[in-house]
Amino acid sequence: MGLWVFRALFILASAGTAYSIGVERGHPFTILLVGILISFAIIVAEWFVSRGPIALISSVVFGALLGMLFAALAVSVLGLAIEQETMEKIRQDVTGALIVVFSYLGIAFIYQSRDKFNLIVPYIEFRREEKGTRPIVIDTSVIIDGRIAEILRTGILDTPMLVPQFVLNELHQLADSADKLKRERGRLGLEVLNDMRNDAKVDVRIQDMATDQDQPVDEQLVRIAKVLNARLLTTDWNLNRRASLEGVSVVNLNELANALKPVALPDEQLTVKLIKRGEQPGQGVGYLPDGTMVIVEEADDLLGQEVAVVVRNTITRETGRMIFARTLEGSRSRRTSSGSPR
Repeated sequence: MGLWVFRALFILASAGTAYSIGVERGHPFTILLVGILISFAIIVAEWFVSRGPIALISSVVFGALLGMLFAALAVSVLGLAIEQETMEKIRQDVTGALIVVFSYLGIAFIYQSRDKFNLIVPYIEFRREEKGTRPIVIDTSVIIDGRIAEILRTGILDTPMLVPQFVLNELHQLADSADKLKRERGRLGLEVLNDMRNDAKVDVRIQDMATDQDQPVDEQLVRIAKVLNARLLTTDWNLNRRASLEGVSVVNLNELANALKPVALPDEQLTVKLIKRGEQPGQGVGYLPDGTMVIVEEADDLLGQEVAVVVRNTITRETGRMIFARTLEGSRSRRTSSGSPR
């Protein structure tokens, strides 16, 4: 709204300036109309430029400036090598040609090397080192997951949590989606983010850093983390691997959750309620309170019951931890049969 007020004031100022010039020239209304049309054309151009990729706009601006600088230097060098009279005759043509050539080279070079220059707002922002605790950039998947709010309340992550503006925009798009599941996930993410921001113990900041909107979200997250020298918090395995390959420190929420689960040792006794059959014949599957899957052999006839089991071994994967066990009675009978004489 404020921008449209500013645009209206610009049109009025342009109309007033054009009218005053027209009074001096004797054609006030003609020049007034021309001034209004020019102001509208400028606003339309501003509207298109503001919605263009920031990397392209930055490349054009700095590439053109770099091209004009090199063109001026080249003309000065030519002026020393060529006679003064000859130089005066060709100066205008040579200067124009050199500006075109060097501007093209400058724009192409900066745009293709934008990752090395970190073309972020306002135009070029070199990597800066954060003093003190390194911040953490939060991925959309972490906010939708919901566990991050409870984790932050414990104080285990005592560091600024940065939420990029495009992540917030992605949550709003999900919340407005026509798909019911996506809509519920988006609304859940917005509620989690709101709870985090209202918690006085948690330092959550909306990081309004413009990036190239044509790039994938994962690439924008990695670039922001590199520019801010921050860590990246995610549950996305592909983003985790990509960030690690590019030298960005990653905190995987699933790995953190698995690390916090208690370790079940072989021959340890557990109690678990079996709720479904396993993939292999005879297996029963249950879950511990922390979500750990327990696969019990020879227990498919005990579904719906709480069973005392003995741990055989544990397997930890990227998707979580699984415990393989036998029923306590089955383990005892197995030991008895193995110790009896043949």
